[in-house]
Amino acid sequence: MAESPCIEPAFIQSELFAQHHILALFTLRAGGVSPAPFDSQNFGSGLGDNEQNIHSNLDQLIASAKLPCIPHQAVQVHQSHILYCNGSGQMHDYEADILLSDQPDTALAVRTADCLPLLLVEPISGISAAVHAGWRGTAAGVAKQAVQGMCERGAKTQHILASLGPCIGSCCFEIGADAATALKNSAESAADFVQSTADLSQINRLQLLECGLSAHHIERINACTACDAEHFFSFRRDAGQTGRHLAVVATACKP
Repeated sequence: MAESPCIEPAFIQSELFAQHHILALFTLRAGGVSPAPFDSQNFGSGLGDNEQNIHSNLDQLIASAKLPCIPHQAVQVHQSHILYCNGSGQMHDYEADILLSDQPDTALAVRTADCLPLLLVEPISGISAAVHAGWRGTAAGVAKQAVQGMCERGAKTQHILASLGPCIGSCCFEIGADAATALKNSAESAADFVQSTADLSQINRLQLLECGLSAHHIERINACTACDAEHFFSFRRDAGQTGRHLAVVATACKP
């Protein structure tokens, strides 16, 4: 596992990606303008927060993180559909839990509040992906689908880097029998991380290893969103009355 990433005032930046001159980040709860219960750096629309607050939070993040452009986002539905994106982004009226690009100067983002945000990049080709992996997506092999989609565009698995961001931990993620069965079947040895609770981060890591990624190219940020109310939103902890984080990977033109 890579060393723990450094924590910036408003986001956690991936050190693994930074070593390859790729910007990848996971936002924290503080640093924005949204009022309670979305306080304060909320990126989720349609939850009750004022849309202007969300736009202000995004503008501030773009400036502070020095993103090359507005990130692409999609309608997330806990499945494994892919949306191909290029250039400056927008909020697409399209259902997809995988956003993928093979072009420079493109930023991709997914929103989470307990689900696992997974960022992928192949630094040689610049092919990147942002993945939203809740338990249903994980059971459907969304991480595997993302890697396959990247490889279809020319990425090589041995070069792909992965950063798995903050999500609900096995300490807090209690599941039922149906979910447990589906998750156990989603990867070899996944049963080691599924009991009456599940470890989404570890299960997705197993899926990435099965795809051929090197263990040295996989970074996990060990933080439970449900445990840490100071730094993270949590849908489960707050009974749905909470904001959403943004996980972003951004590629740039090679010098």
